[in-house]
Amino acid sequence: MLKRNWKGILIVMILVMYAFTSGCQSPSASPQEEGKKEKEEAAEDGEKLLNLLIPNYYNDVEKKQWATVVDKFKEMNPGVEVKVETGDVQVESGSLPALLQSGVNTPDAILMNAGPGRVSILSEAELIQPINHLYERNNWQDQLRPFAYNLIAGDEEIYELPHMIDAIALYYNKEIFEKHNIEIPKTSEEFLAVLQSLADAGEEPITVGARNGYAIGWIFSVMLEAVVGTEKVEEIIYGDGKWNDPKVVEVAQMLADWVEKGFIPKESVTLTQADSSFKFLNKQAAIYSAGTYIITDLSEQNLENDVGYFMMPSFIDGKTAKPTGGIGQTWVIPTKAEDPELAEKWLNFIVSKEFSETVMNFPDYNFIPASKVSMDIQAAGNILNQAIEDVKEGSGYNPTVFIGTEAKEAYYQNLQGVVGGLISPQEAMDNIEAGAEKDRANGHKLNKK
Repeated sequence: MLKRNWKGILIVMILVMYAFTSGCQSPSASPQEEGKKEKEEAAEDGEKLLNLLIPNYYNDVEKKQWATVVDKFKEMNPGVEVKVETGDVQVESGSLPALLQSGVNTPDAILMNAGPGRVSILSEAELIQPINHLYERNNWQDQLRPFAYNLIAGDEEIYELPHMIDAIALYYNKEIFEKHNIEIPKTSEEFLAVLQSLADAGEEPITVGARNGYAIGWIFSVMLEAVVGTEKVEEIIYGDGKWNDPKVVEVAQMLADWVEKGFIPKESVTLTQADSSFKFLNKQAAIYSAGTYIITDLSEQNLENDVGYFMMPSFIDGKTAKPTGGIGQTWVIPTKAEDPELAEKWLNFIVSKEFSETVMNFPDYNFIPASKVSMDIQAAGNILNQAIEDVKEGSGYNPTVFIGTEAKEAYYQNLQGVVGGLISPQEAMDNIEAGAEKDRANGHKLNKK
């Protein structure tokens, strides 16, 4: 009997769903015809048209930033018009694979949620192009932060150009800390004492939107980095490490203990990430785990001076914990892209000094560029500057960006179960390891550069 591959199964399911829904649509005003018309109109005006697909704007702040970025590119590339569309760029939802398979109005370049598991689904279905030749021609390897390149270059073929780096850490409300005379903790003992002091004072120490799996994943990744360290997580992602390793079970037990002690409310399992973000921004909780994307929210609500940032102190003697993450967003070129040469121009712009200077001049910019040149540019925003400094030598790992589909689903569900008191830490980690075993059996294996 043939061995079935989970990625192949997922792709087939996505495409069947797409075929069904597209068959129910009106045949008038074909998007493919509209896209072709736009290209022809641009050509008549003596211009070329670059089509980009990026994630939905987080808010109006981000929308205005993108407009400025596009204007800078057009200034540097006379005769090129740029059409930016926003949408669902997640592989998990099925939207992106379905769009690429359809061949309808295919973008020239796509900014998608990163992660080996996501990119490999598209590459194995031949929906995106290998771009090794572009790396060689443009020397992109030397234009990326070394650890960013290493995260995407473990296999023979390269299919992506990293756009930005995640830096997931802890944000704190300065007013709440000052009200209770709390200093930023420097040691693990001090950190636990801070949580206890906040709980004793009737404050909510940490808010977590555990109903969204990725949000409970943020806080757990920070805990993993602080308690077991980068090397242990690397063993699990790239080597023979197990999710039910006793040291990892200790971290799950710590999560359960924090809920028991009131450091994380039990009702967190009913809150979405948006709910917990709202609580934090409205000073109803002291600490919130997130990436730098919170910066635009702070700007929109004029809270830049009200919130600080720190990394959970390491529980390992002699170690300093790093923000967790990996590649947050990444660029790919569809196999059916109409103008891969324009896409190449755009990607060269993304790693350029001009791009980094443009975006890092925004006081409310919320991403850490993956380019090497950005390492020498001062960001206008204080929080982003601190995060950039913390990841200069690399980051820890947010596991959900790296693990397979079965492990990821088990990861989210079982961490939610730990917070809700529905499952023991040992059982949770056993279940996640069982999911990882299924992924390995289906061929999920990552190679580190």
